[in-house]
Amino acid sequence: MQKTDDIDFILTMNPHGWSICRIFIGHDSYQITITHVFGNPYYDFIKALSKLIQGQESASFFWYDEPGGEKFELRKIKDRQHTLQVEVLGFKETLGEKIKEFTPTVEFEIPLNSFLTIAYLQLKKSFLLMKDKNYITIRRNDFPFEEFIKFEKIIKDYLSFS
Repeated sequence: MQKTDDIDFILTMNPHGWSICRIFIGHDSYQITITHVFGNPYYDFIKALSKLIQGQESASFFWYDEPGGEKFELRKIKDRQHTLQVEVLGFKETLGEKIKEFTPTVEFEIPLNSFLTIAYLQLKKSFLLMKDKNYITIRRNDFPFEEFIKFEKIIKDYLSFS
């Protein structure tokens, strides 16, 4: 497991129901391809983040590819509640199939507030881009506006953003 504060990620909504998440840890990077065919990955991400903000010790979500995907497990570390352990586990099965085996993709620790800040800013970027008429044309229904607006209120309070 990598323990560093040199962590960032970029969440990019591509056209026609696809997204990419790039995770940067020091000099290493990991790319996760995400399909929107099986659900709304942004909604799932927002719900998991909201659970952590509301005091849950852990949350998880799946981002599917075609086939396979990644399971994200987010856990607050018991003796360091301000630190989050993030474990990303790959699998090969398609939605609906029983997942037989997870393969570690990446695992790291990050201050909880740092992770939430990065996540919020990536979601805010998508929210603002989806307001552009040209941008949204080939990305319809790919962003959960109502859920993001609720999330933005609770995260701004939690992180004391104005």
